Amino acid sequence: MDINRKNMDCLFLGFNTRFTAALESVPDTWQHFCGVIPSGSGTNVYPFLEQFGGMREWIGDRHIKNLSSQKLEVVNRDFEDTVSVSRNDIEDDQYGIYSSLIAQMGYNAGKLWQQLAVEALLSEHNWIDSLPFFSDERMYGNDRVVNRFAESLSAESYAAARRTMMEYCGHNGRNLGIVPNLLIVGPKNESAAFSILKDRLMLREFGNGVGATDNPWNGSAELLVLPELSGEQEDLWFLCATAGVLKPIFVQQRKLPVLVRMDHDSDENVFARKEYIYGADARGEAFLAFPHLICRGGKA
Repeated sequence: MDINRKNMDCLFLGFNTRFTAALESVPDTWQHFCGVIPSGSGTNVYPFLEQFGGMREWIGDRHIKNLSSQKLEVVNRDFEDTVSVSRNDIEDDQYGIYSSLIAQMGYNAGKLWQQLAVEALLSEHNWIDSLPFFSDERMYGNDRVVNRFAESLSAESYAAARRTMMEYCGHNGRNLGIVPNLLIVGPKNESAAFSILKDRLMLREFGNGVGATDNPWNGSAELLVLPELSGEQEDLWFLCATAGVLKPIFVQQRKLPVLVRMDHDSDENVFARKEYIYGADARGEAFLAFPHLICRGGKA
C-alpha cells in the first residue's frame, strides 16, 4: 500500500471499525449488579444519606434528612492498551493480522468495566464508617446490618442471608424493604446455586429417612455466574438487591475507551523507528456503595 495521508486515514477507519465492533460485542454482565455514574472530574465525592427509611406521613413541619458528614471519595484511574505496526508491513500490505489485534484491543477495552466491577466486588476496603464494607458489626442507628457470612453456599445459608437482608432497618428504625433478587457465584458453586434457585423439589431429612418437598427458594432470585470467582475466591457467593435505583456497586466512568493513533510522518515514532502506534485509553473506577444492598458469604 502506498503510504500517503488518504490511505493512512482509510486504514485507521478500518481499524476503528473493528475496534468499535469488538468493544460493543462484550456482554454487559457487570450491569446486572452495578449502576453507572458519569464522572466529570478526576475525583468524585459522594455524600451519603444518614437515613434510608423512605417517605413518612406529613404531619407538621417537614423532617429534613441531613447529608452525612461522612463522604466517599472515588479517584478515577487511567487505563491504556497499545500496539505498534511496522511501516514496512503497511507498505507490503501485511497489515491484516493487525486488524485482529486492534479488534482484540477493542474487546479488552469493553471488558474494562467488568474488570473494575469484579475488582470492587472482591475488595477488602473499609466503608465510610471505617468498618470493612462486608462486616457483621455495622449499625444503622440502633439496628445491626450484617452483610458478611462465613458459611459456604447452601439452601440454609442462602435462606439465612435472604432473611437477614429483608429484616434490615434504616437509621430511623423503619424496615428498608430490601428484597434480594440476584445470587452471584463462581463456577464451583454454580451447581449448588442452580439447585437452590431452579429445582422444584429439594431433599430433606425426616425422622424415617430422606424425602422430597417443594423448594421454597425456586425462582426467588436470578443466578449470575462470574468466571472471575475462581481460585482463592471460588467459595465466595454474593446475594444482592438490584431492583431499585440504588445499586450495591457503581461504575464511575470518566472517559469511555477510544482508539487513538500516532501515524503521521512527523510523529517521532514514525520518523525515528518506522512504526505506527495505535492505542486505546479510558478513565474510570468502580466502588462498593451501599452495604445493605449486598451480602457476602463463604471464605476467600
